[in-house]
Amino acid sequence: MTKKLIKSVLAKFEGESSQQVIMNEIVKVSDIMTKKLITLDPDDGLDKATKLFEEYKYDGFPVVNKEGNLLGIVTAYDMVSQSYATHLPSLLNILENIYKEKADRNNLSDHFEKLKDIKIRDMMNEDPLVVGPDVRVEDLAKEFIQHHRVNPIPVVDANKKMLGVVSRFDIIRFFDEIYFNKILTESGHGGILQRLERIGDK
Repeated sequence: MTKKLIKSVLAKFEGESSQQVIMNEIVKVSDIMTKKLITLDPDDGLDKATKLFEEYKYDGFPVVNKEGNLLGIVTAYDMVSQSYATHLPSLLNILENIYKEKADRNNLSDHFEKLKDIKIRDMMNEDPLVVGPDVRVEDLAKEFIQHHRVNPIPVVDANKKMLGVVSRFDIIRFFDEIYFNKILTESGHGGILQRLERIGDK
């Protein structure tokens, strides 16, 4: 949808009923969130998180208990921070010593064995930013703007039960007109599209 078309739509909606139309027909987080969850257990090892990042190319994974309640989140930022603080300096030191023939392959193996002892609970963010399913997409976008490092954001109910996740990519997809139309139709807001068609006919 172009800026020109958006301005045209807003102009048509100006007046007493515009606010009501926007409030009633806005797309919510529940309409765009990913419901098929890939999660981590707090007792999972660092190696499992690494494999998930490698396999799915996501920016983060929620950490949940056996009841499906959110306990925290592990993001790529957390992984890099942890790596920068402990893993990378040690690894580089071992490699340098091997190069200088002051260490051998066993030192490297021992280092990676120690990494296996690190649990997800030791590095997860225990107080992540979360949103509810009824949050407006506009407000979700504002959260991403205000919290630069956050991605994705877990979607939870009042009891912190995991319902899904939303990412920056879910916002970016609204630049695609086909996706935009699909979301409006599937979320029961097809009336907006009908209005656009009527506006186009005038």
